[in-house]
Amino acid sequence: MADATLRVFRGNKDGGQNVDFKVPVAPGMVVLDALYYIQGYLAPDLAVRWNCKAGKCGSCSAEVNGRPRLTCKTRMDSLPQNEPITVMPIKSFPVIKDLVTDVSWNYKVNKKIPPFTPKPDASWKFYQDDVDRAQEFRKCIECFLCQNVPRSTRSRKI
Repeated sequence: MADATLRVFRGNKDGGQNVDFKVPVAPGMVVLDALYYIQGYLAPDLAVRWNCKAGKCGSCSAEVNGRPRLTCKTRMDSLPQNEPITVMPIKSFPVIKDLVTDVSWNYKVNKKIPPFTPKPDASWKFYQDDVDRAQEFRKCIECFLCQNVPRSTRSRKI
């Protein structure tokens, strides 16, 4: 069993630093498993959000080696083992502690969106393409990785 170095952000809204942890890598291990190991044996106060460990809830979202990912679906053997694996909180939201961010803004905005209610007298033709397009949004697991952009570029037009 080989070891990997995880470089994990430790801090809060006021700042922090990256800390290196040596983690034994087992076959089939994902980044979330490595974070569990750190919590269990090296830094019990490491704040990590997770729920299902099956890629269904989106709560374990983080930035792994500079890319937005679900830590429960990112296999350790897909990452380079000869250099540190960086695990950072997603950039778009304020850090609460370590890898946990405050995503409550999304829920506040969601409450402001009125439900679609067509007028009773309107005749609607709903085509399969429309159904397919709407179904795509129902697949969202609210990981918010699609919003992972640096704070400095959010207000810029792309």
